[in-house]
Amino acid sequence: MVRDRACLIQPISEREFNLYALSLDRGPNFEPLDLVGCYKLADGSASGCILFDPQSQTFKALTLRRRVDHCWVVADQTSNLPSPGAALDRIGINMLSAEHAEPLPPGVRRRAELLKTGSGGTSPEFDLLIGTVTHLPALIAVGECYLALPNPDPNFVRDFQTNSFAARMFELYLLACFREQGLVVRQDHVSPDFYIERDGASCWVEAVTANSSVPRSGGIGPWVHAPEHRTERLTGAPAERFAKTLRSKLQRDYHEMPHVKDQPFAIAIADFHESGSMVWSREALPTYLYGVRADVEGEGADRRAIGTRITHLIGKDRIPAGIFRDPAFAHLSVVLFSNAATLSKFNRMGFLAGWRPPGLDMVRRGILFDRTPGAVNAIPFELSVLSAQYEALWPWGEAWCQELEVYHNPLATNPIPFDLIPGATHWFERDGDIECNTIWANSVLSSITNLRMAQ
Repeated sequence: MVRDRACLIQPISEREFNLYALSLDRGPNFEPLDLVGCYKLADGSASGCILFDPQSQTFKALTLRRRVDHCWVVADQTSNLPSPGAALDRIGINMLSAEHAEPLPPGVRRRAELLKTGSGGTSPEFDLLIGTVTHLPALIAVGECYLALPNPDPNFVRDFQTNSFAARMFELYLLACFREQGLVVRQDHVSPDFYIERDGASCWVEAVTANSSVPRSGGIGPWVHAPEHRTERLTGAPAERFAKTLRSKLQRDYHEMPHVKDQPFAIAIADFHESGSMVWSREALPTYLYGVRADVEGEGADRRAIGTRITHLIGKDRIPAGIFRDPAFAHLSVVLFSNAATLSKFNRMGFLAGWRPPGLDMVRRGILFDRTPGAVNAIPFELSVLSAQYEALWPWGEAWCQELEVYHNPLATNPIPFDLIPGATHWFERDGDIECNTIWANSVLSSITNLRMAQ
């Protein structure tokens, strides 16, 4: 019987194992060890990897098994093995030795099933996720991220299935970004949503989405285009929506909570107020935060970007611009933003990890940030997600954190170092100018992903 089960041990891609490894304390980060090979049982109940230690010239076997609520737990870690074969033998033994799923530890609440619907009904976004073959890759990626959450809110599943689908997707996206970069992520308190730590630096993070006043927004529906005039897009309704959302969160005084006081605090925000708004609204956020509008001067080859100071947004409420200029908000260390907490992002990451329904192709079209000094226009691209050209845009292919942006408050009482979230694009003020720093040569400003099924 064991021999028959041993035939079901399959090699898998590093990308697939990385999805499972999001459940590890520091995610799929094994430095200074090198990943040699990844495996799983065909029924998905166990997975593992072989790691090589260059210093000792030995190998390590890591085995994960599913718990009764499907979460991954570490079943075995064995170091100082003499060869890859010995490591694979160790993984096989630990994969095959358990007849049943791992039990829940004492005092641990059983995780609710993400796809088991209740009496509250479901949203069109949830139905699209679970009911279409084109979104099977997203379903797998979403499920693994949910299982990796340290301690999801008791209402998480109900919210995810109904009107708070976008907000809960944003939390899953943030978890994937943090763990991918080797951060320890904790959810030991009801709020803020996350505590993140890396190499002695840490921060509390509260997540929020900028929604419209209607019960459900930002999902399936007619595509909403950006305001025609640039000034309106940067300082009008989009900026006002960010401002009201951030100020509402700040009124809750998270920084005064005993477990947060005198520590770095961040708000992570995403825009889901209309279908498609996340594609074009990002420029309004730094305009509001720093009170600087990005303008263009000159003609032809002399055109260049400049920053224009503003004091108020142009909406009817005349909200003061530049929350990062106000000492009253010095407890806000940074604002995190991403326009990638979408079904498209999860679909691409699941697709790249190997869940590829027959005949399905994904083509991503968008614009890249042009880092040429003074450049005004972005660089367009349109590539198949599985193409060599698409993979070559980044040293390790597409990652979760590439669309994550961190806006640093120049007045922050408790600033965070760039190295806390190294894979993000960091925006900061230096000598009166707003500058950015990132490890990525290519940064996607906005994109859409078209799904194509072969006939």
